[in-house]
Amino acid sequence: MISRVLVLAGAAATVLSVLLTWVTVTGLRVTLDLDLIGADVGAGNRTVAGTDIALWPGIVAAGALAAVLALLGVGRRAIVVIGLLTTIAGGLLLAYMANVIELETRDGAQVERAAARGLLDSTVGPGTPVLLAGGILILLGGVAARRRRS
Repeated sequence: MISRVLVLAGAAATVLSVLLTWVTVTGLRVTLDLDLIGADVGAGNRTVAGTDIALWPGIVAAGALAAVLALLGVGRRAIVVIGLLTTIAGGLLLAYMANVIELETRDGAQVERAAARGLLDSTVGPGTPVLLAGGILILLGGVAARRRRS
């Protein structure tokens, strides 16, 4: 029972993460192309939410699939895989969002990179940590369900 609750909580967090802010970039009128997640940060202050990125349908699908599998009580290995992939993706996205300005200006000239670091600031929103937490909960629920059955 606890494994099902963990998976359902993780699935809800995964789906919720898409509705939350992932990163806010503030500063002068500069445009950043966030290639990794398929979003653009326009001029001035810009907030990127989960629905602004190209990955959001896959994230929602992963959360929904984990919830359906948990409710049906089947696919424990699939739940573990979903949890593992979501945890890895959440961790990588969190690291990317925490360093978004540095990563997106690394190919530019040294002056451009220095200006971007001095004129732009980014703040990680709650979306990516919630995605990471959701993945961890799904993974823990899947592992707990497997151990209980063994």
